[in-house]
Amino acid sequence: MKPAERLKAALHAIARREVPETVNLWPQLATYLEQKESKIMQPSPRVLWMILLVLLALALVSGAAYALYNAFKGDAGLEAVSQAGLLSEQNVTALPTPLPTPTLLPPAVPLGKTQTLHGVTIRLDWVYLDELWQAIGFSVSGLTEEQRLGLPQFDFGEVQPEQYRGAGMSLFPSESGLKGRYVVYQLVRDMETYMVAQIITDVAITIPLLDQHGNPLDTFRFTATQVRVNQAPYGGGNTYAVRYSGGEMRLEWVISSPQETRAKLCYQQPGTPTLKLKAYAGPQAEQNTAAADAPSSTPQQVIETTAPEGWQCVEAVFAPLSQEAQSFDLSIESLKDAAGKDIPGALDFVWSELPWQRPIPGIDPLPSQTVGEIKITLLQAYVDALRAAVVFRVEGLPSGAFYDLQLTDSEGKPFVLGGGGMSSDESDPNVFSATFTFAKRYNRKADDEFFSPREQIVNGRFVGKLKIIFDPWDAQGGQVFTFDLDVPAYPALVFTPAQSILSEGIEMRLERLEVTPSFTRAFLCYQKPSPADWMLSHEMTTLQLGQAQAILSEYAIAFDEEVGMSERPAWATLSGKVRCVAAGFAVGHHGRPETLQLTVNELEQSIPEVIPDAQLQAAKEKLRQQGIELDWVSFSANGGGGGGLQIKQKPQDMSDMEVMRLFYAALGYYFPGNWTFEVEIQP
Repeated sequence: MKPAERLKAALHAIARREVPETVNLWPQLATYLEQKESKIMQPSPRVLWMILLVLLALALVSGAAYALYNAFKGDAGLEAVSQAGLLSEQNVTALPTPLPTPTLLPPAVPLGKTQTLHGVTIRLDWVYLDELWQAIGFSVSGLTEEQRLGLPQFDFGEVQPEQYRGAGMSLFPSESGLKGRYVVYQLVRDMETYMVAQIITDVAITIPLLDQHGNPLDTFRFTATQVRVNQAPYGGGNTYAVRYSGGEMRLEWVISSPQETRAKLCYQQPGTPTLKLKAYAGPQAEQNTAAADAPSSTPQQVIETTAPEGWQCVEAVFAPLSQEAQSFDLSIESLKDAAGKDIPGALDFVWSELPWQRPIPGIDPLPSQTVGEIKITLLQAYVDALRAAVVFRVEGLPSGAFYDLQLTDSEGKPFVLGGGGMSSDESDPNVFSATFTFAKRYNRKADDEFFSPREQIVNGRFVGKLKIIFDPWDAQGGQVFTFDLDVPAYPALVFTPAQSILSEGIEMRLERLEVTPSFTRAFLCYQKPSPADWMLSHEMTTLQLGQAQAILSEYAIAFDEEVGMSERPAWATLSGKVRCVAAGFAVGHHGRPETLQLTVNELEQSIPEVIPDAQLQAAKEKLRQQGIELDWVSFSANGGGGGGLQIKQKPQDMSDMEVMRLFYAALGYYFPGNWTFEVEIQP
């Protein structure tokens, strides 16, 4: 399976099984994105367009609504721009330019070392070290039914691994016995030389030989000297730990062989969990087959093992995994708390990448991919001081191609972008529209300056480039389409209302407004109800300009001493311990006198990944009186982590969103108010 197909299968698997249907993670994702965007004032164009790649992939699958006349349906600002005839017609086709082939990562280090113990021979074929994960490949012969291999271990000498996030080993039949691959997720860095010199280390590798009961018989020992620690772009996505009701459970490792699948679980509650393993084959993931159709098994044995103080560990033995399996879901059906009561709700460990799926440079063959005959025509373009938009047609679209879009100056230097989006035409899926918002840059000398196309605007026109790139990370290289842009550029109207409103004891001031035909950015300062991370509510913050209205679409912190941003912008006049933000809305002026109304009806606190147990229990008890049972479950994986609400019981006429809002309200994460500002706009 090609890496792109593996990624697609993994995304399907994660979306289908990682998050239960009753869990809504969007508020946490939205909060995370808002915080990241606000505190890192210059977000990477690649990060932005990775978000847009997901939107584009969804558009390709679903055929999202779009029409050329209403190119930006649902975007009040750009709808008005389109209807006012401000989109510049282009109808220009670009010829592709091949991208240089990316520099390949160094291959695995071949070893070919052999050792025989108790009639069992292991040949260590190769070793590969990455700072986020490490792997070995080996062959085994002579292993009897009374023998099995334990989990391999790495020793890097003075370089001590950190942040262990699980490991997996797979064994499959071969002509001479078994082929094995072991992958462990942990951080390997020499902090004395990190970011200064390449990490080179000696590594000792041990593989235990056990009897059928798990007792040690002997240990295979191998060494490799002066092995380079590489930096691959991806670290995995398998769940390692799940927190629930104040406790935690970890999936320490999984070993799969032709005879069995063995998993080690450690947890902080007494009692033995009830387990179930579901394996998913590649074709099922590709066809988005329902999870219920995947084969499942219960453990043949659950064996208690030694554990650290305060923990309990078991090894669960299941039927062997099929070699066609692409991922699995280990579910904990029940578990008892410290008082011996059942903990309701299931916990899930989802492994979307099994050991044999981890591509190893120099071992797994590179995919061969042909980009095909692609033709792109730029149809329309628009630029103002805050935002840009383009409409283009793609013909000869290759299946599974990756995209990267860049807006650059005339010399090809990309702008720092603060947000954007993409959609396709439901009647013509080859036509796409994309929007860009320019990021805010704060500095001591020019606090109100944007990293915008201002330098490229000459006599009211924008001169720059649009780049549309296919397969930019493909091993064979990709293609880039470059369009020269020379279009009208519309300035921003600037207003300084300095209006203050006091509501519920909290003062908020509208300090500044910047308004273009497509977008409005409002600069606000406000007191916070507490030192916590209090933001403008996404849904309860609206801006109306004339008859057009939009909710908050962009949020960035400009000043807040309590989060480490101590340089007060020149436009911030509200004194005291305040937070100052830039809030963006996809609505602009219409070239005539109008009333702008900005309404903030609520502040909301960002949701932490782990909620303190005392607060959680108090909120659960409050909701229990309304017939609601829920829990907060968080997880960590070797590629990240997250958390979400698990709804177990609710009134029949209550939606999940209503339950979620009641939960956050019970935690005190909402602060209602009524801050409404009115400003007369005179273009």
